[in-house]
Amino acid sequence: MSQLEATAGSPVPDLREVVLARLHLRATPGFGPVLIQRAITALGSPQRVLAASAGELSQIEGLGAQRAETIVRAKRDNVPEKLLDECAQSGITILSPEDARWPMHLRTIADPPVVLFMRGRILAQDNKAVGVVGSRRCTLYGREQAQRFASDLAAAGLTVISGGARGVDTAAHVGALRAGGRTVVVQGCGLHHCYPDENAELYEQIIGQDRGAVLSEMLPDEPPLPENFPPRNRIIAGMSLGILVIEANLKSGSLITARLAADDYGREVFAVPGRVDSPASAGTHHLLKTGSASLVENAEDVVLILGGQSTVAPNLFASSKADPSPELPTLGIPPTPELPARVAHVGLKATPERPASAVSPDSRVQRLTAVQQKIVAALCSGELDVDSICDATALKAAVVLSELTFLQISGQVQRISGHTYARSGKS
Repeated sequence: MSQLEATAGSPVPDLREVVLARLHLRATPGFGPVLIQRAITALGSPQRVLAASAGELSQIEGLGAQRAETIVRAKRDNVPEKLLDECAQSGITILSPEDARWPMHLRTIADPPVVLFMRGRILAQDNKAVGVVGSRRCTLYGREQAQRFASDLAAAGLTVISGGARGVDTAAHVGALRAGGRTVVVQGCGLHHCYPDENAELYEQIIGQDRGAVLSEMLPDEPPLPENFPPRNRIIAGMSLGILVIEANLKSGSLITARLAADDYGREVFAVPGRVDSPASAGTHHLLKTGSASLVENAEDVVLILGGQSTVAPNLFASSKADPSPELPTLGIPPTPELPARVAHVGLKATPERPASAVSPDSRVQRLTAVQQKIVAALCSGELDVDSICDATALKAAVVLSELTFLQISGQVQRISGHTYARSGKS
């Protein structure tokens, strides 16, 4: 039996031991995707990492003696065989990078998932994909544009990848299906959960009609907790040739996805302009003003920038919004609440009594949240990478990455290189 003929939940015999070893490593406290990938690269295979002594592991960059001892102790305790059997019974496939079905572009990133849990199928054609992201609390305009772009991209033969959240994500998945195309959902929770609940019918359509897949790097029983969502953004960015941002405010997780795509993974980033006075598009406009994204008006712009040739009929690109389709459910998308007429400027505003020149970086720190102040305080000691910031603040990496995006936008922090950051001198 070939790798591509493996049944759901049952890796082919030569992959079973690899998957078991990766599940062992994944369950080890303090052993995240970056360090696991580094250890596998250093020792040659997941099985060799699993069999390594504390002395061997301690020689790997970033581990050290204490963490190596923790890994060796933890390896004896978790039993992934039970998880493998449970996934087989519930129709969940467990993919590893050694599997031919593993998304091709995830092989090029430094922090790939240790494994992926999958319902549905990923095909070779899904390697030609565009990630579509944006606000959960999108406006009608944002929802219309998400459906329009996704529909036309799918008609052009591109798979649409998104996170399944309310708003732009859901509209993008629906748009791809309406065009008869393929779409992939990357969940921020385990596959035994559906988040949001109202998308259950949408996900079953994707799977039942063989139009894509629902993926997660999280164990099937893991709930949709807030800290679980930022890490999944890197999977959307990593699987895609480019990321299209449709309506995002200045604190949107979509900006994290865009930053990862451009700075860490070398992907294209596109942005759809919105109303100039709409807070819902403030983050999108920030990407355009800073040159971090290419302005696109239709799916053909995206296809041309990616270097392909459009196969979409001109009348499809001329459409201003997706038409309702009786074949698709309404999905219970709640109406978008009214957004405030304006949002407060980050930091202190300049006034006659307080000119802009008087607003110093230190005074602006007082306007930050407690978590943001922790990060800024840690960076007072000099340049730090993300792992060092996590150690200094006792914050999770997902929280640090999310807040760093906001702190860069507000001018408090600047990215030096790679995952290294420093305080900004900008006032």
